[in-house]
Amino acid sequence: MVKLFSIVLLFLLGVFNSPAQTPEDSPESTSSDIVLDHFDHSKNLHHWSFSNGPEFPGSDGSLSLGRAEAGSDGPEENGRHAILTYRFTCSDRAHCGHYVAATWTAPAPIEVKPGAALTVWTRFSPDVDFTVRVQDLSGQTLQFSANGFTLEHQEGGEGQRIVIPITGHTDAHWGGANSGQLQGKIVSIAILANARYPRPAQGQMEFDDLRLISTAGSALSFDPAAALSAAPESAGELRPRLGVDIHFLSNDALLDRARAAGFSFVRMDLPWARLEKDGQYDFTPFDALMQSLEARYMGVLWLLAYGHPDHGGSSPQTPEDIATYARYAAAVVAHYRGHHVRYEIWNEPNQKKFLANSTVYPDLLRAALDAIRREDPAAQVSTGGTSGFDLPFISHMLDSGSAQKASAIAVHPYRDAAPETLPADLIALKDLVAGSTGQSLPVWETEWGYASYARADDARSDGHSDAGQRKQAILAVRECLTTWALGLPVAVWYDLRDDGQNALNQEHNFGLLHRDGSDKPAMQALQALSKVAANRRYVGLVRDVPSGLHAMRLDGPEDSVFVLWSENEASARMQFSSGQVLSFSNMFGEPMTAASNENDQKEIDLNESMGPVYARFKRQ
Repeated sequence: MVKLFSIVLLFLLGVFNSPAQTPEDSPESTSSDIVLDHFDHSKNLHHWSFSNGPEFPGSDGSLSLGRAEAGSDGPEENGRHAILTYRFTCSDRAHCGHYVAATWTAPAPIEVKPGAALTVWTRFSPDVDFTVRVQDLSGQTLQFSANGFTLEHQEGGEGQRIVIPITGHTDAHWGGANSGQLQGKIVSIAILANARYPRPAQGQMEFDDLRLISTAGSALSFDPAAALSAAPESAGELRPRLGVDIHFLSNDALLDRARAAGFSFVRMDLPWARLEKDGQYDFTPFDALMQSLEARYMGVLWLLAYGHPDHGGSSPQTPEDIATYARYAAAVVAHYRGHHVRYEIWNEPNQKKFLANSTVYPDLLRAALDAIRREDPAAQVSTGGTSGFDLPFISHMLDSGSAQKASAIAVHPYRDAAPETLPADLIALKDLVAGSTGQSLPVWETEWGYASYARADDARSDGHSDAGQRKQAILAVRECLTTWALGLPVAVWYDLRDDGQNALNQEHNFGLLHRDGSDKPAMQALQALSKVAANRRYVGLVRDVPSGLHAMRLDGPEDSVFVLWSENEASARMQFSSGQVLSFSNMFGEPMTAASNENDQKEIDLNESMGPVYARFKRQ
C-alpha cells in the first residue's frame, strides 16, 4: 500500500524484463522500475536524436542539455535535463509546422508487461501538447497524448510529473503490425512537442527522469488532510455560475426542472429578426420568460444574434446594417436594465453557419459594445462564443480593438476528448488575451455539452441506449466539476431538452431531458451534484494524485466532501480510514457500501465507468 498523494505510484517488482547491459550503454534497471535517462551523467545526448517533423513543413528546433537552477521545481536541484526547442511557422492558416521530436533508441529491445507506463518530469507551455511515440519490434509506431495541464496543475510553466500508459490500445498507430497495441519489445520512444493550434509558435519543452513503471495493482490510501492546489478566488460556490441553454419562451415546468438541477440562469436566443420590425421592438414574449425566471430567482444570458432579412440577410453586410444591429442590441440592454441579465454578442461568429461573412464581426462587435455602454455602462456583456478555441480568430478580434469594452471573452469548448483537457486551452486563451489587451478579462463558457450519441465513442453509439445515456451523465458531472475547478464565472450546459428523437443524430441528443420532458440519467446526476454542492464551497483539489485521478474538496459547516473521479483509463483501489470517512454515495446520490479489508479500512475500486463518487468526512 502507498499513502495517496504523498507518493503518486506504487511500483511493483518484476514488471519489466530487459537484457543484461552495461551501465554506460543501457537504462538503469532497479527492482522497481527502469530509468531510461536522467541526463545527470551525460555530457552528450547518447542514444538521442532530433527530428523537425519533415512531413509537415514549417517546424524547426533543436535538442540540447540544460541544468536546473537552484530552487527550481525539477526532479533534482542543479541536475541536468533535456531541452527540446521548437519554432512553428505557417505558410497560410491551413499549413503550419506540426511538431518536433526527441527520439531515444534503446541499446537493446526492452520487454514490458501489461500495465506498463512511461513517466517523465516535464515543463512546457500550452501552445504545444506533450505526445509520446513508441516503436515496437514489429516496426509499428504507437502514439499517445498526455494531459500535461491538469485541474491540479493549471499554471503555465509549472513543472510536473506525468504518466502515460503505453500497453493499452491507441487509435493513432501505423506501420509494422499496425494493431494499435504494443507487439513485442520496445525499440524506441520519442517525445514530441506537438503544436496545439495552427498558428506560429516558439518555445521549449524541458523533460527529465524518464522511467518505465507499472501502474497495475496499485492500492491508494486516501489522506483527507493532503495538500491542496488551492481553488481560484473566483471559484466559491457552484450554483451561481451554472446556466443551461433552452429553446422555448414559455414552459414553467421545464424551468422548474432546470432550477432543481442547480442552474441559476438560462441562455436563450433573443433573435434580432423576431424582435425588430421597421425599427419597432416587441418584447412581449421575452418579457414573459423574464418574469417566469425571476419568479424562480433565476436570470438569463440573452444571446443577441442572427441575421435580419431587412438588414443584410444571414449576415450584416453594410455599415448601416451593422448600425441597425447595434441599435437593436442597445434597445435590448435598455429594456432589461436592472434585471438579472447578461448578454452575448452573436453566436459562434467564426462559423459561416451562424455568420456568413465573419470578416464583419470586429466592426459589428465594436458598434454593439459602444451602443450598449451608452445605455448601461455596467452591463455584463461578452464577445460571441467561438466554436472551439479558435485562437487565430480571437487574436484578430482582439488586435482590432473591437473587444475593448467587453466584460468577458466567450468560448464554446466542445471536444471529443475528456472535459479535464480544458486547462491547456484556457491557459493559452488567457495568455493571448493578456498579451493582446494588457488586461486579465474573464473567460465565459457560454455553451458546452456532451451528447448521449457520439460516432467516435462505442459507449455512445446509440443516443437512446442505457450505455450512451449513462456515459453522458458521467461527462455532464465531470464537465460541471471541471468548469468549477477552473473558476469560470459563467458555465452553460447545452442543452436542457433533446432537440429531436433520432438516436443517431448528435444534435438531437445533447439534452438533460428526453424530448418528452422525462429525465435522462444526466439530469439525475446533476441534481445529485447540486445537492452535494449546496452550502459547500470548493476549496481545492488534492495536488499530488496519480495521473487521471481527481479529488476535489468541498467544505461545509460540519463536514468535508471529496468528489473522487477517474478519467479515461485511469483506475485505482482507494482505501479510507474507517474512523474518518462518514459515508459514500455514487454520482446519482445513492448510498454506496464500501468493502472492508484486513486493516479495517474501507475500500472502493474507482474507475471511469462508475462516474464521480462523493466521500463525506468529518471536518478537519
